Amino acid sequence: MRHLTPLQNRLMRRRAHILAGILALVCFGGLLVRLFLLQVMDPDGYAARAADQQLRGATLPAPRGKIYSSDGTLLAASETCWTIRASPRELDDALVEPAARALSEILEIEYEDTLEKFSQRTSNDCLLRRRVDREMAEAVRSWCIENGAEGIQIRQDTKRVYPEGDFMGGILGFTDVDNAGLWGLELKYNEELTGQNGEILTAKNAWGYDMPTHYQTLVDAVPGNTLTLTIDANIQHWLESAMDAAVREHNVAQRGVGIVMDVQTGAILAMTSQPDYDPNTPRQIINEEIRAQVDALTGEARSAALQEAQQTQWRNKAISDLYEPGSVFKLITAAAALDTGVCTPTDTFVCAGKINVAGTWFRCANGHIHGVETFAQGLAVSCNPCFIQIGARLGKENFCNYFEAFGLREATGIDLPGEIKRSEYYTADRMGLVQSFGLLKNNE
Repeated sequence: MRHLTPLQNRLMRRRAHILAGILALVCFGGLLVRLFLLQVMDPDGYAARAADQQLRGATLPAPRGKIYSSDGTLLAASETCWTIRASPRELDDALVEPAARALSEILEIEYEDTLEKFSQRTSNDCLLRRRVDREMAEAVRSWCIENGAEGIQIRQDTKRVYPEGDFMGGILGFTDVDNAGLWGLELKYNEELTGQNGEILTAKNAWGYDMPTHYQTLVDAVPGNTLTLTIDANIQHWLESAMDAAVREHNVAQRGVGIVMDVQTGAILAMTSQPDYDPNTPRQIINEEIRAQVDALTGEARSAALQEAQQTQWRNKAISDLYEPGSVFKLITAAAALDTGVCTPTDTFVCAGKINVAGTWFRCANGHIHGVETFAQGLAVSCNPCFIQIGARLGKENFCNYFEAFGLREATGIDLPGEIKRSEYYTADRMGLVQSFGLLKNNE
């Protein structure tokens, strides 16, 4: 065995010390660099990660913006309600069955479903019921306090309400369970009416339970914008009442439509399709006969029939259906005739009760025989033979040009979803003699 000399022994120890020093420098140097990066270069990074793990947020729903008529009537608003949720793993084992039974009775929900949710002992969140009123929420709170039940969450929420009830449903539309617009003005102005939700941050431990601290951060919700309509509630009430009476009197099967406009500005003062639905309960079928037919079905057939019935009653016929103007269109014919100079208000025409055009007889409405009448008188009594003669002077080219000039080939651009985008009309090259005079007198 070889023995080391004292000099060699000292050299080996020196090398060992140098190697140990280098290793220590590398290890502690890397640690110092890491500490420098964490504490100097990124001091908030781990604090943010810790907060993210320790804080749990609860959303504070923002109230949806209100909708008013032009005369100040409140048409749509947001009302405070409460959502009841639960964290089953926070609920004491002995309270699982009693809590399921008691809360099912208070919230008017199925006991078996509630018991199944509470029996999932690792669950941190489950929904019991949404949009409960104050009385129901207070009953849940009282039971939990009396029985020392933890893990039952009563969260403030909002829901859309329409104070006028069965009024302007086809115009206002409605929202879904999350207060997002689904129809009518609620859909068209959804972005403007939707507010900015707030939030409550609460400290939680690693298991998701509330920490024994009063730490809490509140970010207030911002309500949505207010919407004021051109609709006058008084005129709207009058129109709906008159249309409802007319529909009932004449047994109208496909609903009646009415519009009231400001002739100076074109502003819509009232609009309705009767019968109309209540926006508070938009999915309820208003026609009792159709509702009975739907209820008699089952499965997919019932779902399809229900959807069709709902879509029909939600449809705003004033903007979504083609309209045959009838004698209303005589105003367009008259304006075109006066503007081109082919007629004057004092020009005279003869109404013998009917007139023959290319072998086709056109009659005056209700068998009237007006005799000799001026242009103005013919317009006042909506005389068909008179306007066929006016149309002969006007000619189909001028008629079609003015049809386009009045913008009747285009959509109106009204701020309601669902407006039909096309009109059905003849062009001059497709219009024969009979068709042209039939249009000029408007099939009355």
